[in-house]
Amino acid sequence: MPGYVCKRVRRSAPGATTGTVIDEWSFSASSDLEAETRMRRELLMWGMEWENHFATLEAEDGRLLTTWLHGMLHA
Repeated sequence: MPGYVCKRVRRSAPGATTGTVIDEWSFSASSDLEAETRMRRELLMWGMEWENHFATLEAEDGRLLTTWLHGMLHA
């Protein structure tokens, strides 16, 4: 199964889309869609502080699949 990494990033300034990676979660999923669906659910449960953080999802080859910038969990 392919591997994926979700990274939680502390924003460099309010509203910024850059910052410092503070957490990484590695996991396996059968497809990009399954990985994104899983992380959408996880982010809702974690109670992210969207003003101070955002999250990204990358495939094991380094491809950026999704960036969640706020609680609406957009792609």
